[in-house]
Amino acid sequence: MSLWFYFSDTSRTAAENMAWDELLFSKAEEIPGFTCLRFYGWKLPTLSFGRSQRWQRVYDPAELERIGGEMVRRPTGGKAVLHWGELTYAVASSDSRFLENPSVHATYTLLSSALLRGLLHLGLRAEMVGKDPRGIVKTDLPCFSYPTRDEIVLENLKIIGSAQKRSKFAFLQHGSIPVEDHRADYARLTRVEPSLLESTMTTLRLSGFKGDDEELRSAFLAGFQEEFSLKALPFQPTQVDEKRVLSLAREKYSSPDWNREL
Repeated sequence: MSLWFYFSDTSRTAAENMAWDELLFSKAEEIPGFTCLRFYGWKLPTLSFGRSQRWQRVYDPAELERIGGEMVRRPTGGKAVLHWGELTYAVASSDSRFLENPSVHATYTLLSSALLRGLLHLGLRAEMVGKDPRGIVKTDLPCFSYPTRDEIVLENLKIIGSAQKRSKFAFLQHGSIPVEDHRADYARLTRVEPSLLESTMTTLRLSGFKGDDEELRSAFLAGFQEEFSLKALPFQPTQVDEKRVLSLAREKYSSPDWNREL
């Protein structure tokens, strides 16, 4: 049985959320065999976009102001996501089972299998996508306008969107699990027609889920425990961790140099 840490976190600012995920990735790089599963929320509606995206191409600042939101560049790849009325998961790990195969898709497959089990605990039978849609991944369309290989769809509609960062010794993968229906705002924010996202994505509420945040976290934690035969210990941040996160949030993820570079 593997020993993982479980971090059931609160709702935080965009900068704080990315800083915590980077801190966990750093711990995975520093500690062989370290793994932490984190669930969290967002204090404000947040537009996050991929590490290599140009912010001018992926969202409308006026729309972000209209919904009272904020934006942040992720340390991972992928496309733009609106985090609003959702549960976000993150896994940071240097577990050898993930690193034996250096393929991003191999890790996606392993984690998607756990996420599928979590959805099954909610009474939702979803499936993984077999391959990338031709050509579309090179566009600036938002994340939920199409599923990429090994991501999860429910009745052919994307229900979880994920992104990853890897090094030689560790990886970070985090992803959005939409609960409430904010597809129209997401579309306007990312300059696409609402009908596009209505035809490509769904949410847990639209799929019939009527439970609360605690039920969601419990279901997905159970999915990970079953898939990886793991025992999860509570993650206890130290004062050093807290200081590192505050520094990262202030100096990096709140910085115009980071969020508006490229």
